[in-house]
Amino acid sequence: MELIVNLIKKYHVALDTVKEFEEIILSDHSVNAVKPANCLLIKSSTFIWKIWNKLCAKLKFQVKFNWKKKMVYKKQLFVVLMGTNFSQCLPYFAFSASKSMYLFDSWPATHKKIERFVNLFGIDNIFFTSSQTTELFQKRLNGTKCYWIPEGINPEGYKHYRYEDKNIDVLALGRKYDAYHEQIVSYLYSTKKVYLYEKEKGEIIFPTREDFIDGLAKAKISVCVPSNITHPNRAGNIETMTIRYLQSMVSKCIILGHAPKEMITLFGYNPVIEIDALDPVGQLQSILSNYSDYIPLIEKNYNIVMSDHTWMNRWSKINSILAVNV
Repeated sequence: MELIVNLIKKYHVALDTVKEFEEIILSDHSVNAVKPANCLLIKSSTFIWKIWNKLCAKLKFQVKFNWKKKMVYKKQLFVVLMGTNFSQCLPYFAFSASKSMYLFDSWPATHKKIERFVNLFGIDNIFFTSSQTTELFQKRLNGTKCYWIPEGINPEGYKHYRYEDKNIDVLALGRKYDAYHEQIVSYLYSTKKVYLYEKEKGEIIFPTREDFIDGLAKAKISVCVPSNITHPNRAGNIETMTIRYLQSMVSKCIILGHAPKEMITLFGYNPVIEIDALDPVGQLQSILSNYSDYIPLIEKNYNIVMSDHTWMNRWSKINSILAVNV
């Protein structure tokens, strides 16, 4: 098997998650990184795909090709994508008969584009991070097998401090839940609690990866709410577990927010303290005042992630599926 490694030079924090998974995949000695294609070939194939995608979108039609009868390159290709960055697959997918992909952030607005790409290049297997998205595509794609493989984590890339050394009371990373923020911010400031959050949309709290890992490890409470609540225009009704929940767990934070249903299914219990909408300030005050009462839950979450929800767990599952569906 060969992995098409992300070669995008422009950095974005979301690509750290892709890199985490790619590193685990490449630690499998049966997997090699694809040799980079000629730059001109990459640009030309990407240009053709973009024109084709726009044409199909405008004319509202789908075209499906049977590549297996035409291609002679028999090695199995696999790619990890953040969203619909399909240019990363090109030109490689045009020359291989066996293709599989793992997709993060497959939000409703991208579904038609995903379907057009899958049909055009005859993708064999798609692994979605969302159970709901998987169910939707299982109904709309013929000839392509769709599987739910949740996001995972590489625990070795994170750390945690002793509970008495944690000095960030509340941390809200990434997209902020504005309604909840407005309810708790005055209380946290008036009581001189340390509360870190994005002051402006898109602001990055920790400028480097090292700062991010250290900051999360110092947090007592990590606020985690799925995107369908914070960004309903983007996520629609897709409620899914993201890596932020797992990052918070391996950093030994209390997770305060909302647990997606699929997460409760995965863990067999609710690992999240659900926000008390009627008394959010009272709840927060109680948690911070009685922090030690929550240590058993923190430790339970940590142990479950370490044993069942690592990227190595996810790759093992994917590998077993691909071994059958070559």
